[in-house]
Amino acid sequence: MIIHLPTGKKFHNRKEAKIYFGTAYYYKMEREKRDLMFTNNIQSATNEYEDTIKAPAKQDK
Repeated sequence: MIIHLPTGKKFHNRKEAKIYFGTAYYYKMEREKRDLMFTNNIQSATNEYEDTIKAPAKQDK
C-alpha cells in the first residue's frame, strides 16, 4: 500500500498512484523520497530496497 502523506490518500498499488498523480510526477516524488510512504515492504521503482540486510546464515561444520 502507498500513502500520500500530505493528503492521506491511500493507494493499493503503484498503478493506482501513477494514474492519480500522473506517471512523471509520481516517479519524481518516488525518486526524491518525498510525500510517499510505502507499507507491506513494497519495492520502489528506483530499485531501492528497504533498509534490511539479508545475509545468508553461516553454517558451522
